[in-house]
Amino acid sequence: MGAHTKYNSHIQKNSVNFATMSQIEELRAFVTIVETGSLTQAADRLNVAVSAVSRRLRDLELRLGAALIQRSTRRLYLNETGQVFFERCKLILSDLEDAQQEVSNAGGSLGGVLRVSAPLSFGLAHMSSAIAQFMHANPEVRIEMDLSDKRVDLIAEGFDVAIRIGTLTDSSLIARKISNVRFLPAAAPLLVDQLPALSSPEDLQHVPALIYLNDRNPQEWHYTAPDGKTGVLRVVSKMSANNGDVLRELAIAGHGMVNLPQFLHYEALNRGLLRPLFADYTWTNFDIFAVYPKTTILPKRTRAFVDFMASLYGANPYWHTLKPQ
Repeated sequence: MGAHTKYNSHIQKNSVNFATMSQIEELRAFVTIVETGSLTQAADRLNVAVSAVSRRLRDLELRLGAALIQRSTRRLYLNETGQVFFERCKLILSDLEDAQQEVSNAGGSLGGVLRVSAPLSFGLAHMSSAIAQFMHANPEVRIEMDLSDKRVDLIAEGFDVAIRIGTLTDSSLIARKISNVRFLPAAAPLLVDQLPALSSPEDLQHVPALIYLNDRNPQEWHYTAPDGKTGVLRVVSKMSANNGDVLRELAIAGHGMVNLPQFLHYEALNRGLLRPLFADYTWTNFDIFAVYPKTTILPKRTRAFVDFMASLYGANPYWHTLKPQ
């Protein structure tokens, strides 16, 4: 049995013993040292003496029988054992904070920190107002938001909830559908007016296309006609990008047609900057989910946020409402 396996076994046997305040403070000191990178900064954050932080780390390592941090003259480094233990400690402290928050908020307002991850374009266009409304209703909740198209590891990176669009792949998370999004091809009015009469989507196959790479098959635009017949429009790429905001602006400037989720270009459509193409057809649909880790106690603030998002967007979100052309 290797040292790493022995260490994990030791953790499992002793994890039930992390009950006293001193042991909790040792865990908190260890996590803070790792997050700040130094004993001095950890002491500042915890508002204790540097000697107290050093002592708590030493006591923790002695109880575990394993070194967690390698020390040098300039920096502190996590070893492999320390890295594993650090991830476990973050979960332990997070669960402790959640449990305390549950009790303190049992009869009152919500509080604590809520860490949220959301796709960049969706977050910029639709999360700002949503977060503002949620914070107004829950002023004691502090929000930490990460906007990125990178799918974060909720557990490893410490997020409470993430907004995901499209197919879900991580079965270790709980997912709740909060809304949906439809794709809709569009182009600038000047470009549309230059096209011959359009009788079917195939008439668009030679029109330069701005390709949205976040779609599953970006150069194959699947559709269902009003009579139920299905088909695929295979388009010619003039440009491709993984950001729909860029493609929308290029489409408005007349550089090609684009097939985007409506939450990205519904305003341009309603302002007449873009004109929908075959709006009576059904194009690609995706669901929008709020996903969060499986946990014994789901913090009230997380549950309240997910409920709020589901009620705000719902089955017929505002970005699907288009003005008559």
